[in-house]
Amino acid sequence: MQINDRQIDDFKSDRKDITPPLPLVLRLVPILFYCSIAVAVVFCSIFFIQFRMGIAKRDNHKAQTAVLNAQTQASRNDRAALEAQIKKATDIQEWVRGSLPLQPLVVEITRSMAPRSSILDMRIDRSADDPSQLKLNLKIGTDSTKQLDITTERIAALDYRAFSPTRELGRGELDYKATLVRRNTEQAEDSQAPKTP
Repeated sequence: MQINDRQIDDFKSDRKDITPPLPLVLRLVPILFYCSIAVAVVFCSIFFIQFRMGIAKRDNHKAQTAVLNAQTQASRNDRAALEAQIKKATDIQEWVRGSLPLQPLVVEITRSMAPRSSILDMRIDRSADDPSQLKLNLKIGTDSTKQLDITTERIAALDYRAFSPTRELGRGELDYKATLVRRNTEQAEDSQAPKTP
């Protein structure tokens, strides 16, 4: 197709630019904008790294706190067990101290046994209300009452008086029950007190 050669009018006016170009300072605005985006990305990255590190530290502190709490609880349990052992040892020590006045009596009863006699059972009870009174329950393996006479003489030699004694003999066993009271308790306590050097 052929275009005819004819004159085409150009309606464009010969005007200069309507607005002048941007000054040099304003040309830095896009550069600053992109730089601020880059800085924001860097700061966000740092924030998230610090946030992750903070979470890790928090978890580490929680784990350490749990370990320390477990150690503290174990120490408390060990201390409670130790205090229980101390209490038991103190009770045994008090029992031994309380039994010191009874040891000479038990020794004399044991030494009074003849070769053919034996102690089957012996119980000495002392009440907390009146510790000077002792309730003696003695079971001797013997065929005669002579062994009991020897034993009561040994008990009397230690300044004990027997109140309401009862004896029962049967089948090779002799049961003896009595309440023993020390005649001279002050002198006996002084003689049985441990001597300090």
